[in-house]
Amino acid sequence: MILRKTLVSAFCVLFGLLSASAFPGQQLLPAHRTWLDDVSPIITKIEREVFLKLKTDAERDKFIQFFWRQRDPLPDTKENEFYKEYMDRVRFADQDFGRGAFKRGSQTERGLFYLILGKPLERNFFTTHSELWPMELWFYKGEEPYGLPAYFYLIFYQPQGMGDYRLYYPGVEGPEKLVIPGVGARSVTRASAIQVIKKSSSELAGAAQSYLPGDRPLGSASFSSDSIIAAAKSLPEKKFSDAYARSYMNYKDFVETEYADNFINAGAKVRLFAAAGQPFLHWSIEPDKMSFAQRGEDFYAGFELLVRMEDSKGNLILENTEEIPVSLTEAQYKAHERRRFAFQDILPVIPGKYRFFFLLKNKTGKDFTSFETTVSVPGEGTGLRLSSLLLFHGQEPVPAGQRMNLKAFAFDGVQYIVGAKNEFLPQESLGAYVQAEGLKEAAADPLAVLRLELHSLDDGSLVRDQKFPLAEVQGRTGGGTVFGPFALANVKPGYYSAEVSVVSGGKTLASEKDNFILLSQPYPALPWAYAKVHSPFPSPEQLRVLATQYFMGRDYEKAGGLLDRALKLKEDAPTRLLLGKSLFAMNRFQDSLATTVPLYEATKDREAAKVIALDHAGLKDWTTALVYLDKLMAEATEVGVLNLAAECHLNLGRPDQALPLIQKSLSLDPSQPAIRALEEKAKKGK
Repeated sequence: MILRKTLVSAFCVLFGLLSASAFPGQQLLPAHRTWLDDVSPIITKIEREVFLKLKTDAERDKFIQFFWRQRDPLPDTKENEFYKEYMDRVRFADQDFGRGAFKRGSQTERGLFYLILGKPLERNFFTTHSELWPMELWFYKGEEPYGLPAYFYLIFYQPQGMGDYRLYYPGVEGPEKLVIPGVGARSVTRASAIQVIKKSSSELAGAAQSYLPGDRPLGSASFSSDSIIAAAKSLPEKKFSDAYARSYMNYKDFVETEYADNFINAGAKVRLFAAAGQPFLHWSIEPDKMSFAQRGEDFYAGFELLVRMEDSKGNLILENTEEIPVSLTEAQYKAHERRRFAFQDILPVIPGKYRFFFLLKNKTGKDFTSFETTVSVPGEGTGLRLSSLLLFHGQEPVPAGQRMNLKAFAFDGVQYIVGAKNEFLPQESLGAYVQAEGLKEAAADPLAVLRLELHSLDDGSLVRDQKFPLAEVQGRTGGGTVFGPFALANVKPGYYSAEVSVVSGGKTLASEKDNFILLSQPYPALPWAYAKVHSPFPSPEQLRVLATQYFMGRDYEKAGGLLDRALKLKEDAPTRLLLGKSLFAMNRFQDSLATTVPLYEATKDREAAKVIALDHAGLKDWTTALVYLDKLMAEATEVGVLNLAAECHLNLGRPDQALPLIQKSLSLDPSQPAIRALEEKAKKGK
């Protein structure tokens, strides 16, 4: 029993199938708690959630660098102007608003709005009036793009003349809250309170009714004031992008220290389409900024793209890193310098629901971007379905010699020009591409159609409606349907949705949606795409990628079948090694040896030696297994190799040789309960 567990453990360790242990989060250091307090007014909900989930102090320190970098108005300068100004606000608030409060001044209500909005244009004090509670009137110039009016007021008052100042809510409390009731007098009314306040300041009396200058609300409520307070509190969520925080948990382990605060926002589009019956993921990544270096008259940059695929339980299914060198002539650079640069590619994928994480690093500019998405890949025979909906700007014929090859967003001999952000210009045209499968039953209805509708998201109006008979769609050999392109000159700028649906018998049987924006101002919406060309499916490389996904998902039978096909097309060392691992996992030890031994003899590959050792251990040929394990241990020290070698020695009745190996393994990784049990067995056997 111990042997089988050891073999499984060794298999997982040697082949990297087990994810790293997750250690519980640590208590926040005082410095990190203070930082979280300092930025509490401006940190977004997502940023706070991510920061509190981090497990180490180093991760938190790196996150804080990202946080300030995202708010730097001039990232190319040495000083972060926002950080300097904000920390000046914190120091002022602690000093000025902390008197009489039981907490730091920056954590009071005055501190909250001072940190969010900054220093007011005017700050007037009303602290010595016998009929009014102590209060302050602040006057601001608002940031209109984020929902604030051009100018507005805030009032802070000290209830009962004691303790901390709090924000006054005109729409909830009314001006009578600001007036000190007279001894023995009747209760203060709204009208009488306004008159009392006017004696001190007509401006204050107006602000007590509404924070919007010139607004005179009917009745007791001021909806304008409520809107101003809400807009001020939500300003950080609107003003600062937290896109980096959404992916931080993924990229924190892949980004070098010198990149730590150089996150670049990007647009991204991920769609799923089939080629020769095989699902392929198509994607486009468009960084908001591209940094190039100049060498002579040419411009260049070196990029690294990491693509990580996980199943619904978080298990790694595929991880691939690729170097992408980009070199431009001076003419190319000048011709495209105002356009976005798009990195586009495809990936064959197996059925299931997966999370994909993309990390693009500019190794020349020392910056990076990332995004993640979830994709459901249907299996065979799942009935009627539509592919992703692809909205495109234009289309170009693929050169005749490349029509059979595969490329991102190219189908049936046509290359579709797409933008990740789905932004279109009035002078452009818009088209839509979709693939439909399993239409036979629905197409029996002569009135069944494949329909495209374009709706305004602003007023719900229908701006375009096009239908194709389903029988016609089913008869197409390419499998794809193109709607349009449609001219957009007569469509007003705004937000729109596009929906393709299969309609039969008056019912919608399947549908796919996507949104787009029609811009009002000229803008270089079309990206300049960098896209690789791939061989037609199935190529040996594509089969190995699919086999890797099945292998990591522990479907070794399907992995082995694909790898057999790949080797018949092309002899390849990585493919042969993965086949050897798959055969071992299926307990086909002799077949695994027949596959892996020739590879080891030709290359002396270390991974091949591990598979051979595991195969011999599976056959209980401990002596031969040790021949390979001894060679491996002479080159490097690995926990899995030490454990398997110890097991072999124990089965050969040599506990004295097993014990030092076990103890070495435990010194490298103490958290191995099964190996500790093996240690006790070795001690008893001596």
